[in-house]
Amino acid sequence: MPVLEIEGKQYEARCDFKFERTAEEKYNEKDANGNKQGGLTTIYLNLLNQSSTLYLIYFWDCALSHLKAQKPSVEKIEEALEKVIDQEGEKGTERLFKEAFQAVEKSGFFIVQIKKIWKEFAILKKEIKRRDGETDEEFRKRNLDRQEGIDYAERMERLRKEMSK
Repeated sequence: MPVLEIEGKQYEARCDFKFERTAEEKYNEKDANGNKQGGLTTIYLNLLNQSSTLYLIYFWDCALSHLKAQKPSVEKIEEALEKVIDQEGEKGTERLFKEAFQAVEKSGFFIVQIKKIWKEFAILKKEIKRRDGETDEEFRKRNLDRQEGIDYAERMERLRKEMSK
């Protein structure tokens, strides 16, 4: 599990029930269709995609939830991450993302949810058939949407391979 130094003290991340509860309460964002995707899914996919360093903060906020009253504040987590990024630059940022992603990816607590995410990506790749009463334009639009989904799924699979090394 990754370790983060905050004010001279080493804190080890934990991916457990408290992580998931905090993720659900604080970081359950809506997907492209406006549906809540789940806090764990939000954090996992954004760590994989490295879409924003804010997700590093979210990861650590959840990963230190087991500490309860002794848990460092989000501001202290942010300062500690900034220190790593300032000292190590791009390599530090990449390392932080990779460590956080791998912690979630390899967690026994989240194995079922992670498998479900990848099964849903696999479903995107399946051929679609014309629906009864569907016009050519509607079918073409669904096919374009499907192709965008396939492209996204393939990009995420490539990122997953890179982040798992």
